[in-house]
Amino acid sequence: MADEDDTDVTEEALDEAVEGEDGEGGGKKKSKKKLIIILVVLLLIGGGGAGAYFSGLLGGSNEVEVPKEENAEEALKKAGEKHYYGLPEFLVNLNTSSRQSSFLKMVIILDLVDKKDEKLIEANLPRINDSFNTYMRELRPSDLYGSAGLYRLREELLDRINKIIAPAAVNDILFKQILVQ
Repeated sequence: MADEDDTDVTEEALDEAVEGEDGEGGGKKKSKKKLIIILVVLLLIGGGGAGAYFSGLLGGSNEVEVPKEENAEEALKKAGEKHYYGLPEFLVNLNTSSRQSSFLKMVIILDLVDKKDEKLIEANLPRINDSFNTYMRELRPSDLYGSAGLYRLREELLDRINKIIAPAAVNDILFKQILVQ
């Protein structure tokens, strides 16, 4: 009889546990889903309202504040002021599997962040030339085909030069001349 009493208690405990999971746990899951839905709706409404405000549909003004003449002239000067530095011509032998040689001739101009970075580039010119030549000698002629190939070359060279002259930086690498032969 003791075994029957234990079985009844165990079945009752099991029934309570299952009811607790379904009853209480299910309610928590439903309330979490409702909360998430409400948050998503609020975010959508808020985002739409902000977009409408900034586009000028809701109370935002379309007027642009015109700076004082002194500041406008200085801003135009700074915006039009570019600093360029021309690197010496590169001529490297490309990596080919055939007996025929292939060469890359390239002239690069650096778009500098600041004019005072020229001295830093001149001081590191041997390291820059070494890094560029080492990388370009491993290129195959097929690596340079099309605009995608030139884009990858530009990004790789930009990354290499910025690592060498850090904390200064180069904005962009401009190709003045590229010849693959």
